[in-house]
Amino acid sequence: MLVFVINQNKKPLMPCKPSKARKLLQAGKAKVVRNTPFTIKLLFGSSGYTQPVIAGMDTGSKVVGCAAIANGKVLYQSEIYLRENVSKKMEQRKMYRRTRRGRKTRYRPSRFANRGNSRREGRLAPSIRSKLEAHFREKRFVESLLPVTEWKVELASFDIHKITNPEVSGIGYQEGDLKGFYNVKAYVLDRDGYTCQHCRGKSKDSRLHCHHIVFRSQKGTDAPENLITLCETCHKALHNGEFKLSGNKSKTKHATEIGILKSQIRKSGWSFAETFGYETKYRREQVLKLLKTHYFDAVAICCRDDQNVEVEDSVLLKRNVSRGDYQQRTGKRSEKKIPTGKLFGLRKFDLVKTSKGIGFVKGKRSSGFFAISDLFGNKISDSVNVKKKCRRLSARSTTLVQMVQMTHSSPTCHFRQAGTVEEGVSC
Repeated sequence: MLVFVINQNKKPLMPCKPSKARKLLQAGKAKVVRNTPFTIKLLFGSSGYTQPVIAGMDTGSKVVGCAAIANGKVLYQSEIYLRENVSKKMEQRKMYRRTRRGRKTRYRPSRFANRGNSRREGRLAPSIRSKLEAHFREKRFVESLLPVTEWKVELASFDIHKITNPEVSGIGYQEGDLKGFYNVKAYVLDRDGYTCQHCRGKSKDSRLHCHHIVFRSQKGTDAPENLITLCETCHKALHNGEFKLSGNKSKTKHATEIGILKSQIRKSGWSFAETFGYETKYRREQVLKLLKTHYFDAVAICCRDDQNVEVEDSVLLKRNVSRGDYQQRTGKRSEKKIPTGKLFGLRKFDLVKTSKGIGFVKGKRSSGFFAISDLFGNKISDSVNVKKKCRRLSARSTTLVQMVQMTHSSPTCHFRQAGTVEEGVSC
């Protein structure tokens, strides 16, 4: 384990050993500024001498890996789990606003059409923007801990046509199903014989619609396989819940998101050397002899083809969460009030040390018995008395952090204590 160091001006220096950090803290020459990962700030002038530090990032739409190496040793490695609930939250907000317009309250007109953000050129969907900002947030965090001199980033590419049709090859790429049609709707109508696929023309309704089998709000796509021809009568009946259609979710959602992230990262002005997946796999398997994980991929990205490094035995796991909780009531008639602020001095996702273990606050009760869980929501205890023998280790933020120790190539999760100096810097 290493201790990260910053100077008086908050500029990162090379990390030091825990023994040296302990001496600086005991002598009053430094102070603690972060517990996870443990970071100290010097209180005296330093030379500012640093060595070359190479940082690497393995981009992704679900999990991002990041690492940094110097002098043949891994200084930092992390794995970030991105948010997957942004679309659902946006739909919830839309529903709440729409129902408010029907209540006996001040009239609230629909404003989507005149919002500048909805018409802005190059606009990204909120779910994609959240994932893109998570990449840049991790980049800034690494640069705040270490004097990074060079970045290497793996930007993956996926063959969408190959994913949907594994048998395609050669000229088949130019002779797809949509060849000869103006758009997807024209193809779907022709494929279904300009006939409603539910009533087969029994409704005598000549107005035809293209319906999404799996709704866009439920991660459906505009692919022809997810579209079906329905007459207007059947289409209205379907949305009224009179019958249901079954379908499969998209196989290309994350591949499409990766393509968008790749494009946006290149346009961001970030100076980095681009690497490819086959290079990462070769270094990780043939040179470093490491298991397949996102942070080990990031370590391999940092290295040269013939370079071997000393791997760190600890990794930072991170999970992105929303900034706050805004639901105020629950129950069939909203009769139960939910405390959205602090209760007994604690908020949801605060990291606490209790008699039953260390974990994040998952559920709060007015009785003072809380539920705590680990980083991924796995229950540690569903009834902990926070009024007795409870100490908050860190406040809630948009990124939850947990230190994990690697034992014999298998991750064993435990929280590194952050309450005192001795606990923070000991190995």
